[in-house]
Formats: sequence, C-alpha cells, structure tokens
Amino acid sequence: MKMKVKLIKIGNSLGVRLPKAIIEECHLSPELTLIPKDHGIELLSISVPREGWKDAVRSEIENRPVAPLGEWEW
Repeated sequence: MKMKVKLIKIGNSLGVRLPKAIIEECHLSPELTLIPKDHGIELLSISVPREGWKDAVRSEIENRPVAPLGEWEW
C-alpha cells in the first residue's frame, strides 16, 4: 500500500501521522526503531524478547491435566 503523507509540526519538531490502516497492515508496535536511509527513513517495530511467554506458560499450567497422587511414574 502506497500513501502520500505530509510532515506536520509537533512542538519544535516535525512528524508524520501514520494512518491506522498502515499501522495495522504493518503490525507496528507502539515503539519503533527509526533508521536513517539515503533519501528516506525505515521504521521497524521493536520486538520484545520473550513477549507473551508469561501468558503462554500460565495457559499451559492451567490446561495441563493433573494425575491423582499415586499414579505418577518416575
């Protein structure tokens, strides 16, 4: 998807307002890495290591069947 946007004044800086459709299509996170390129910039979502692990482990523990005592095999 290609889209024309304008630089807007934000305080003493300039910024770009990203349309919701672009944010969703690119799966952008709230924080981005900005990489200067020749005649442009590259924006990348910041991936958080182990993001979602806590919920995944909790789900595994809650959904794991537990055998009654005495039926465990070692």
